[in-house]
Amino acid sequence: MERRPVSLLEWAYQEIRQMLFSGRLAPGEKIVVGQLAEKLSISPTPVKEALNRLVAEGLLDAMPRRGFQVKHLSAKEVHDILDCRLMMEVFAARKAVENFKRHPEIRKEMLADLKELENVEFHDYVEATRLEQSYHSSFIRLTENQHLMNLYNILFGVGFSFYVYASENHPMERHSEAQSEHRQMLEALDRGDVEGLETALRSHLERTINLYETFSSAFAAETLHN
Repeated sequence: MERRPVSLLEWAYQEIRQMLFSGRLAPGEKIVVGQLAEKLSISPTPVKEALNRLVAEGLLDAMPRRGFQVKHLSAKEVHDILDCRLMMEVFAARKAVENFKRHPEIRKEMLADLKELENVEFHDYVEATRLEQSYHSSFIRLTENQHLMNLYNILFGVGFSFYVYASENHPMERHSEAQSEHRQMLEALDRGDVEGLETALRSHLERTINLYETFSSAFAAETLHN
């Protein structure tokens, strides 16, 4: 039997969060507390508390008298989230370069992420998105600012299930291009090149914004016709 954390609330929270991040709960999907509790084999109370916690984090919407719904991000919301990522990561670039030499362990992790991204199964969108998050969060970690790191994790978490869902429904046309951009970022760090890192981050994230905006608009149009 799987070992559960100290509280059922924490266990339920982690399980549901993973269901969101893996795409098992898709954007727009309705969640009935009783049904989900039965699926998790626990009582409804910790499930409802966990769902309310995920509402507070922006991952779900609470529907009055109708339970919960997985948040579906509009094209504008996707743009806003990625805009925030762009601002955070470009802001982090200078500090990241300044602190890079003091954190050889982060460089090692970034190299490992790059290698795994290159070898990840073409349709393993959950793992690809997780690795993307791990790689990009390295720039924030290098600022040595835990408050910024906490904000970044919440921000990426809000978009995570949408990124996975979009990737599943939009072939990874940019995979090789994205990998080249990722390598340019690490090379800029190695050179101590702040402008080069800012340019690489900006280019990568602006392309990503365009990709997800295209999918989000198509998804909205498809939803209207269904």
